[in-house]
Amino acid sequence: MRHLFIINPVAKGINGKTKPLRDKITRFFSKYPDIRYDIFESRWCRDSLIFIRRYISEPNETVRIHSIGGNGTLFEVVNSIVGLENVEVAGHPYGSANAFLRYFGPKSRKHLLSLESQVFDKTIPLDIIRCGNNYGLGFALTGMEAFANMKGDEWILKGLPEDIAYTLAAVVRIMAKKAGQKYNVEIDGTIIEGDFISIMAANAPCYGKAMHAAVDSHPDNGILDVYVFKNASRLRLLSNIPVYIKGGYKKIPDLVSHYKAKKIKLSSNEVMCMSIDGQTLYGTSIEYEIIPRAINFVCPNGIDLSRLPLVFGKPKEGYRI
Repeated sequence: MRHLFIINPVAKGINGKTKPLRDKITRFFSKYPDIRYDIFESRWCRDSLIFIRRYISEPNETVRIHSIGGNGTLFEVVNSIVGLENVEVAGHPYGSANAFLRYFGPKSRKHLLSLESQVFDKTIPLDIIRCGNNYGLGFALTGMEAFANMKGDEWILKGLPEDIAYTLAAVVRIMAKKAGQKYNVEIDGTIIEGDFISIMAANAPCYGKAMHAAVDSHPDNGILDVYVFKNASRLRLLSNIPVYIKGGYKKIPDLVSHYKAKKIKLSSNEVMCMSIDGQTLYGTSIEYEIIPRAINFVCPNGIDLSRLPLVFGKPKEGYRI
């Protein structure tokens, strides 16, 4: 097996200081001289996509790709290896939110940062979401949540804390009366039309840094959890957004409908704002589809899958047991 480390130098946990990290990797593999490894440091957005494809040239050799960065780095790695059976993925939480990796629980960080675990521990098959011609591990957002993700990222760069930035972006959108949009939604063949503020297709429960709206979602059950949020008065939306992002959609059934699906199709007469694992897209139509057991993802031995997701110890609806 070979190991390829993709390092994003601008990730929050690295902040341009890649030498200590490279030295750590070098020292680790000095104990295992028979293991081949390489390090690639990204220079611009998406440049690792081409490098990874070129790197994986021996179909009979297993390659473990280590994503060292945040949501964007993991997105690049996943989109580089879809369909390749000889590739495994290891996610190292060096970003600001590390949304997908939070599925593994609040005590998983030390295991995910351990080179020993990420190099030698087992992999598990995980589902991914096909989003048009892109692929995501965690979520596909359409509407206000996608806009909040995009605008919030801009404000984070200016110094606002992650979840405050995303929440504030949603509030601004609501106050400007731009939250809702007319959508045509097809969920496994069933048509739903209406004025909605957001539609989420989730493969995992978390986004942001402490938000877990999709509490029912697991990335290994072959199902998309779809949450459709209806438009309402500004007061109702502002008072219920906090309930929703903390996983309380069952408390507001008149606003949020929950579906389980294999595939959903969305369209609108207006341009839709979409966010795939934090990457923004625009268009008037999109198709989201779950691809079961599409990638092999490292799950360190210290993580108990039977107890996931324990998202901040609540809500109970999200428990696997």
